Amino acid sequence: MSAITHSRQAQAAQRFVEATRNVDHAFRAVRGDPDDAASSVEHAAAVAQLDRALDELARAQALFDSVVRIDARRRT
Repeated sequence: MSAITHSRQAQAAQRFVEATRNVDHAFRAVRGDPDDAASSVEHAAAVAQLDRALDELARAQALFDSVVRIDARRRT
């Protein structure tokens, strides 16, 4: 059971880490380079990407919290 528990936690943690990286990349795209004259269309696309990345991060965090909570209950 321990290997399964760690596997679920590891997968949830990996999803969270990837979601965090995606938020970082999307945030950088929104901020952009001040020297770049990004169009409003590009900026809107970057903002939409950031919104999606933040939503995925929230889902990944909820999944990780749930897996840890369930596994902790099983151990008690």
